[in-house]
Amino acid sequence: MKIFFALLIIVLLAFSGYHLTFRSFRLPLFARKFYLTGIEFLFLGLLLGPQFLNLLDRKTCIGLEPLSAFLLGWIGMLFGFQFEIAKLRRIPVEFFLSAVLEGIFTLILVFFGVYFTLALLNITDTVRTVISLTLAAAAACTAQTGIALLASDFVAKSKETLTLLRYISSIDGLIALLVFSIASCFCLPLTAESLWAGELVRGVVVNLIASAGIVLLYMLFIRRHQEENELILVVIGMAVFTSGMASVLHYSPLLSNFFVGFCIANLYREKERIFQILISIEKPVYLLLLVFLGVGWKLDSVWIFILAAGYSLCRLCGKFIGGVIITRISFEMRRHPVYLGLGLIDQGGLPLAILFDFQQGFTCDITTGIVSVALVAIIYNDLLSPILLVRLMKEGR
Repeated sequence: MKIFFALLIIVLLAFSGYHLTFRSFRLPLFARKFYLTGIEFLFLGLLLGPQFLNLLDRKTCIGLEPLSAFLLGWIGMLFGFQFEIAKLRRIPVEFFLSAVLEGIFTLILVFFGVYFTLALLNITDTVRTVISLTLAAAAACTAQTGIALLASDFVAKSKETLTLLRYISSIDGLIALLVFSIASCFCLPLTAESLWAGELVRGVVVNLIASAGIVLLYMLFIRRHQEENELILVVIGMAVFTSGMASVLHYSPLLSNFFVGFCIANLYREKERIFQILISIEKPVYLLLLVFLGVGWKLDSVWIFILAAGYSLCRLCGKFIGGVIITRISFEMRRHPVYLGLGLIDQGGLPLAILFDFQQGFTCDITTGIVSVALVAIIYNDLLSPILLVRLMKEGR
């Protein structure tokens, strides 16, 4: 009975709260940025969790795991729909290379920073690798929220730089998911370190075959023109089916649905209709995800805030140095300010999905602490991003 009551409460909060969140009020830029990202629902989840009201205790959260998998699947499918090969070809080559270089440099710097820090703990090399890959993937993500909130005078005077930042933030998410897919393949064989290569290959092959089969089934359902209600039913059903399949195979619902969404976006002519269905409940899904993340969030040690500051600083260095490098790779890129990386600090919603997927699939004592550190770091970045972005625009002028 408690499961149904908890489900009713969080769904009601998400669907009613999203009408208040994501609205523009007259607030300072950093406060408006914090409010528009819905981070307050992270604290709401903390309040509903076992540390305070205990409405969403461990047993209840286990009972709500199908909903958690569905949320991850919906976000993954929506993100996959944003990568159409035809549109990616329109991106200038130097912009695409810049995005890849910046993302890879940030990934490498954060990976080794986390990996050597975790050497202080008594954990296996496989666990260290999985955690380092996950946090590096989350660090590589960049959002466009801060760019959209900039005043119109900055937009008019720094149009080329903002266009480059938008391209980079679009590609960063793809790189992050590719790296996280490697980490997800290690989540099964944590007790058999010597077999990691075989398990990695097996995990990739099994899930690619299963996802390809779902794509084929999906295409059979939508090959003829569907009425709107029928199409909505098909989209929801396939998201549930794909997420359930991934859970049974102990794989990531986020990645499985991303692969399905990517294939449908590049194979189906009426993909815009499906995209509109997916985007219609994006905000409530995102807020529910924040609530579930907040439930497992623990702030019981000052070391969480210190380590989060170190993680955030490491990511900031990666973005900054990566920005310096890409502004020197060609004559065309030299037109952009050398502090370009300061405009790539905002992380957005994708790292939250990656962290929640990691928390659900990686059952280890250290998981809760790692996710808690990463969540605090995301809040740090949300607060820093508007300040650094305005600094970048002023330097660019």
